[in-house]
Parts: sequence; C-alpha cells; structure tokens
Amino acid sequence: MTDPIPPPSTQGSSGRKAALWSGVGLVVALVAGGALFFRGRQSPPGHDAHDHGEHSPKKQGAAKPTVSPEVLRHTDRAARAAATGELKKARESLGEALMLAPRHAPALLVHACLALEEGNDAEAATVLGQFEAVAPGSPELKLLETLRELRRAPGVSWQQAFQDAWVTLGRPNLGKSELLPGATPLPPDPTASDWEKLAWERAPSDDVKLRLALASRKLDADKSLFLLAQVPRLENPDLYLAVRDALRGESLPESEHERARKTFRQKLESLAAAHPRSMQLQLLLLLGDTESGTELTAAEIDALERVATLPAWRETSFHDGYRETRRLLKEAGVPDASALAMAVSLRGINERGTWILRTRNVATRGALSPEGRQRLGRITRDIGASLVQQATVVERMTGLQLVRGGSQDLEDDAGRTLAMNQIKELEQAIAVFQQTAMERWPLNSLTEELLEESTRDELRYLQSFGAKAPAGAARMGP
Repeated sequence: MTDPIPPPSTQGSSGRKAALWSGVGLVVALVAGGALFFRGRQSPPGHDAHDHGEHSPKKQGAAKPTVSPEVLRHTDRAARAAATGELKKARESLGEALMLAPRHAPALLVHACLALEEGNDAEAATVLGQFEAVAPGSPELKLLETLRELRRAPGVSWQQAFQDAWVTLGRPNLGKSELLPGATPLPPDPTASDWEKLAWERAPSDDVKLRLALASRKLDADKSLFLLAQVPRLENPDLYLAVRDALRGESLPESEHERARKTFRQKLESLAAAHPRSMQLQLLLLLGDTESGTELTAAEIDALERVATLPAWRETSFHDGYRETRRLLKEAGVPDASALAMAVSLRGINERGTWILRTRNVATRGALSPEGRQRLGRITRDIGASLVQQATVVERMTGLQLVRGGSQDLEDDAGRTLAMNQIKELEQAIAVFQQTAMERWPLNSLTEELLEESTRDELRYLQSFGAKAPAGAARMGP
C-alpha cells in the first residue's frame, strides 16, 4: 500500500542523532503511563536490566542486595508523578516504597528531589543524610547536595543551579546511573494506562483533541480520521506539517488515501499562498509531491533558485507554538502538558522538501554541466543556510548537511570543511549534555525549565553545558 503521506526526511547518521535529541528531543520519548518526559521510565542506552540494591552499588563481583518488584513499581510511580508535578501522588507511592524498603537508594533519591521541589530545606537535609548512608560518595548525592546549596540563593533558577552543580562536580557522566529512575526496565504500569483515553474523552474542544491526537503514541482509525478532518481549517503551517507527519504510513484506512492526498495538497497550496516568504512551504509545494531520486527539470531548478532567495525558512516560531499548545493542554487539565506540547511541536518540524531536494540532487548532478552543477550547489547551500538559523537541532543539522553538499558542488572546500566542523561541534554538544541524564531527574520544575529554554535556541542551550568549569571546581571522574 502506498503511504498517503510521504516519509519524513532521512537525515543520515548525524541527522538521526539530532532527531533523538531535539527539543531537547531527548525529552520526548513515549513511555508507559503516558508521561512523555522520562526516557528514564525505561532502561538507559547501553544499560543492562537489573534490580536496584537497597544500598549503593557494590564493587564488581560482590553480591548485591535486591528489592522486590513491588518496591520498584512504587518507586517508579513516585518518580513519574514527581517528574510531572503530581507531588501528592508521588508522596503516596514513595511512602509505600520506603515502608517496604526504607534504605532503597533510588527511592531516597526521589524523596530528596520531592523535598527540594517543595522547598522544604530541613526535610531535604534529613533525606540527603539518609541517602548518603546508603550511597556514600555517589555523584547523584553530590549533585543534589550542591543543587540544594545553590538553590538557597535568591533568583537562581533550577536550570542554572543544576548546570552549575553538574559543571562544578566535573561533569559526571550520569547516563548509566543505577540510582536515577529508569535503570530497571519495568512492564507497563496498569494504574496509568487510561490517561490518554480519559484525556481524549474530556477534551473541551477540537483544538485540544488535535494536540492530543498529535501527541498520541499510536493513532487508531478514529483519531486518524479526526486529524484528516481538521486539515481544511488549519491556518498554522506547523500544525499542518505535524498532521502530515502523524498520518504517515498506515494510520489511515487505505480507502482514505486518495482523499488525504487531495486534502493535504489543497491546504498546502492555500498555506503557501498565505506565506509567500516561507522557504519551507514553497519548497514543499514545489517538490513535496514529486518522486524522490528523479532528475530535476530545468523549470524546477529555475523555481528552486527563486525559493532559495526567500527571506525566511519559515514564518512561525517554534517557541510560540510550543507555548500555545502547552497553554491549551494545561487549561484542559491534561497531565504532563509540557512534554506533550513538546511532542506536538517536534512533529511540526518534520518536512519532506529537503529530503526530496537531496535525493533529486543526487540524480541530477551527473547530467549537469560544471556551471549547472555549481548553480545547483549554490541553491542547495543557500537553502541550508536558512535552515541553520532555526531554533532546533534537527533543523540546524539538516541545514548544515545541505550547506556541506552545496559547498561540495561549488568546489568550496573551505565552506564544506566549516560545515563539517559545525556538525561535529553540534554532535559534541549533544554528547556532553547527554551525560547529565537530565531527562531522568524527578524534578518537575527542572524539566519545565528545560523544555522552555530549549525551545528558544536549542543549540545555544546545549552548548552552555560545555562551558568552562568554574575556577577551583572539584573534579570527579565520569
């Protein structure tokens, strides 16, 4: 069966890495229970499944005490609730875990985070003392202690305090932490399985239902048809692109594929007319319905040259779109609204135009004269340069790849080398940030600020974690 909506852009190794982390994309993993923020609800990359001990990790070869699955489940529920701001629910689950295993280090970590979240300094001090008794010298303990101290200063945000604490401690690599939530894979939690259905049933408007459908882990036929029915009324290009992305593949019944193609094409023509300065929409209008890997015609190259001169990649704001979706979901009482809003926003940056451009460039180069190839290279480079100015890592990475390819066709070795170096710098910034495992810390205020900051300028946000450590900072090994 042919997809009613073409596949999104395939970005190669670097692009796939960027897609995982954008927004900061690491925060948008769909997990059991509906909480989107924590990838930590599942095992971190490269981490073997095992039970947590009640004490700190033992030396290799030493026997490690384990706790029951019931303790792990209660701890996981507490961490998920803490991460999404449901503090009362978090304390209830935490109480169950600590009653069964009062020295369970991961539960004590969640307890310390809850005390810090609520601003209860005396409780935080007590719990951190208990945590130290079972996990002495652990980087997680030291970071929480430093975070507590830094948060005492007036006006210090959670993001700034966390970043300063992590850098001061020598940037410990917490990606494989056995104490943070998510170290032990667990089956789906039956107590949290109905949130999506309930949110859909209680949605007060089609605008809220639209966002819920776009954030769904898996679309059923009813939600797919609902999304298709919304397309004619969409005036926001980002929501249009998000629906296109959601309806890729086999989510729609095959009988609806032709109607979907016509509906999306008509709306794209309307949006492109309303946004004549948007390079993204004009490129999609020009190439989006053409066959990948086919040779560009002379008329298409002429049209691409005009597209490349447009003043903006898109005329919408990633940050504003995220905030509007978050507002709608919060007003509707949807749980974990911020992470769901990020999921919706990230769908809105998926587009087909640049992928088609790259595949058709490959098919066209051999048929062009040296001058024609340079012309196509200049077009590609200029489109990429516009993309590089966007807020998200995915868009920046896609743009840099276009700049690199265009510079190669232009025989501009300096430009190609610069683009390659910028791609490496971006990958390094992602790798450094990944060591914080920030998506696994059960601190709702921290994650709210993370999502907010990352929508403004994701690359600058990531790069801030690689800044030089404060003078005299303590050092810890990874």
